[in-house]
Amino acid sequence: MTETTRDASVCVMGLHGGAGASLFTHLIGKTALDTERQWPLYTGWTRPLPTLPVLAVARTHYEGVAAATRLARLWAAGALPDSAQLLGIVMVDDGPKLVKDQERAVKRVAQMVPNGWHVRWNETWRLSRPSYETAPARVRRIIDNIRSLAASTNGEQQ
Repeated sequence: MTETTRDASVCVMGLHGGAGASLFTHLIGKTALDTERQWPLYTGWTRPLPTLPVLAVARTHYEGVAAATRLARLWAAGALPDSAQLLGIVMVDDGPKLVKDQERAVKRVAQMVPNGWHVRWNETWRLSRPSYETAPARVRRIIDNIRSLAASTNGEQQ
């Protein structure tokens, strides 16, 4: 677990190396916290303890789908620590074209968790770091949805 006293709008947890957690932390903005593949735990003095909203990120390759499926099963079983609330999982394409089995796996994972998002391959991201402003409209809508869900986790107004 990653211990934090920081008041993060969203805790972004990569489910495996190279998942894209740093990318999504950057896209969400300065109030997002990359928990480096660990479930967050608030250790500050604030009472009542805040509920930390968690966004999990995985790639669409075998390891990513397996990791996302494991997390989804833990969530469904109520086996995740109460220190945070899973908002959902973002599945990020690992290549320009998914095979049918990958597409089915992405849909299956999305149905197992509170929210599932799929981000298609973006060739330009290989050469430059995207920002919210330069991201495709679909990615901006996903980020806006994540921000909105995170704000509602603690009853905040956007």
